[in-house]
Amino acid sequence: MASIHLTRHTKDLIFDPTSRATIDPSRSHRMSRLPHLHGIVPPLATPLRADGTIDEDGLQRLVEHQIRAGVHALWVLGTTAKFEMLGDHAQRVVAETVARVSAGRVPLVLNVSDLSTERTLTRAARFDDLPYDYYAALPPWYVKITQSEVEGYFRSLADRLARPIIIYNAPWVCNQITLDQLRTLGDHPRIGGTKDVHSNLNATQDWPVADRRRAEFTYLHGCDLMGTSAALGADGFVPALGNAFPELCVALWDAARSGDAALAFNLQTQVARIGRALSMGPMLACLEAACRHRGLLDRMLPSPLQSLDQPTALRVIAAVEAAGMLP
Repeated sequence: MASIHLTRHTKDLIFDPTSRATIDPSRSHRMSRLPHLHGIVPPLATPLRADGTIDEDGLQRLVEHQIRAGVHALWVLGTTAKFEMLGDHAQRVVAETVARVSAGRVPLVLNVSDLSTERTLTRAARFDDLPYDYYAALPPWYVKITQSEVEGYFRSLADRLARPIIIYNAPWVCNQITLDQLRTLGDHPRIGGTKDVHSNLNATQDWPVADRRRAEFTYLHGCDLMGTSAALGADGFVPALGNAFPELCVALWDAARSGDAALAFNLQTQVARIGRALSMGPMLACLEAACRHRGLLDRMLPSPLQSLDQPTALRVIAAVEAAGMLP
């Protein structure tokens, strides 16, 4: 079976030439027209210096690493970036740096989540001068509100934000948006899609591709089951592990989209093995160890979050290397 490796010196993506099947795009009906925002959209981590300030050189390195790997867009100041722990100035430095380094090469999504309509609008306005394609927002997450209020929140944002909005639907906040509400909100001309972090695989079957295309609505899945979810009609993925391993994520997306089920299965297996490595401690701390091992950054966890101790970090790296991914 085919596998993907990163060579120690060149970091080039290579496949086992004796086992990779030939990809024939005509084999899959899923090669239909994709929305503007699609494919692998890594949620960028925030490289930090030892004093907690933004490591702009590290962020530039991380962005270039993603674009060289062929990612299709970038998700900026999301949960992986620990946006909720960064000050306003730090957020501005991140947003400016990503926009400057990416230089229009891929679409950009900027998370502007806050706790009310006015607070979110005020936060977003601080970035209106930057060339972002979309804003994203979670539902207000501090106290429970009604489903009608959640829906009204996103309608107000769509009407008033300077960019089209992507609805960020995450299971760890107290307010959620239902699939029926997404379908209703999808008719709004300035609601461009959703990032859905629920692992349920039914959404893209209950709201089929053809219907989403008519609404010009993109469904991005925040789930590591990329091969399966792509086969079921997901338009793209926002994988945190893509910070360290964007080549693997892009290869899996390409295999799934082309209909190469055998290759997609093998790459999905490697993703699962890396997922195990990233579960050997707090996930973001494990991801930090993997990114550091690849020379992408030194730190990405704001205070009070802590890096892994050395023995745990070494176990994470050993598991990553056993999965076939080398520094």
